[in-house]
Amino acid sequence: MDKHEFNSNEWVIAGRPFQSRLLVGTGKYRDFKETRLAIEKSGAQIVTVAIRRTNIGQDANEPSLLEFLPPDQFTYLPNTAGCYTADDAIRTLRLARELLDGHNLVKLEVLGDQKHYTLTWLKRLRLQRFLSRMDLM
Repeated sequence: MDKHEFNSNEWVIAGRPFQSRLLVGTGKYRDFKETRLAIEKSGAQIVTVAIRRTNIGQDANEPSLLEFLPPDQFTYLPNTAGCYTADDAIRTLRLARELLDGHNLVKLEVLGDQKHYTLTWLKRLRLQRFLSRMDLM
């Protein structure tokens, strides 16, 4: 098959082909073992992970999600859940990139303020510029 030929069974993101279009979050399970079982049963190849809430190596004294969902078997989509500012999101994305060996896919979530849960246009523009410079868009 020519590399430009359309394959209806593939979903391509950032040049990487996937057979499943299902993305599964990792934050609602009892423990990492249950997370692994649920994701295996779902058939998902991409998992979202809240970097601020889930250990992927930040704490060497705690179990890491990477031990249960190895990055060579699953594609991580780190997200910035729990971030209220552009600075928090940028710091979180840098941490994710470091912990995931330069990984460049992200799910951006910034709540803005606790009352309105929205970002100002200036903060959105700043994040967009940062992501484009970091090759994260």
